[in-house]
Amino acid sequence: MTLRLRPERPPGRPAPRRAAAGLVGVLAAIVLTGCSIFPSGADPTDQNGDPLPDADASEYTSASLYLVALNGEYPPSTTGREVACQDLLVRAQSVPVKTEDLVGTAVGFLLGDEQYSHGDPALTNALDPSEDGLVYSSSRVEGDTVVLELTGDVATRSECESYRIRAQLNRTAAAAAGVPNAEIRVDGVPIEEILGLTELELGEEITTPPAETSGTEDADGTGGTEGGQEDPLDEIGDPGQLNGG
Repeated sequence: MTLRLRPERPPGRPAPRRAAAGLVGVLAAIVLTGCSIFPSGADPTDQNGDPLPDADASEYTSASLYLVALNGEYPPSTTGREVACQDLLVRAQSVPVKTEDLVGTAVGFLLGDEQYSHGDPALTNALDPSEDGLVYSSSRVEGDTVVLELTGDVATRSECESYRIRAQLNRTAAAAAGVPNAEIRVDGVPIEEILGLTELELGEEITTPPAETSGTEDADGTGGTEGGQEDPLDEIGDPGQLNGG
């Protein structure tokens, strides 16, 4: 296990990478309402025209993921808690997945993500630089704490990013395990020792101001996003490309 240092990337400027495998479009604590994982209308059939067995949607669930809104670049109407450097830790939701290890699946979304920022203004994934070196190993619940075991290298570019990495892993693992506390270890070593951090402390929950709506309506009066940008929430992640499950 080693700690890799990388130069800080300017805020809000993602590195030129491939499309995100697991996290594209999970933003701002939005549950993907109205999205069905099964087609509607005619009964599904196989290539021979025979009916497929009924699918049980109750076997699928969304994983809570934690991303970071950087100081000075908060998305509007976003709720989160200050983590460090006046950044906000924000809860998002994955696409519905079927898994026997929700902790591994949730952490796998973060570790397998190939994109640093999502949306504009962006939520960021501080685990992106560690994508090629950090791997989910296992997890277990001990009382009110989930112990998350990782292997490999943690890549960080600043003290602020180190706090983001630890907070994202800690809260994502705890939410997936359904317990209030989490302990993160890399090759058996507490992540606080690796990154030189004090005990995790989150600030009070706050909600950022709403976006200005003046001048954002389309010519037909139906409304649109400012500057003609596409709504990033239209994109949905790919649960089939995960690091942990």
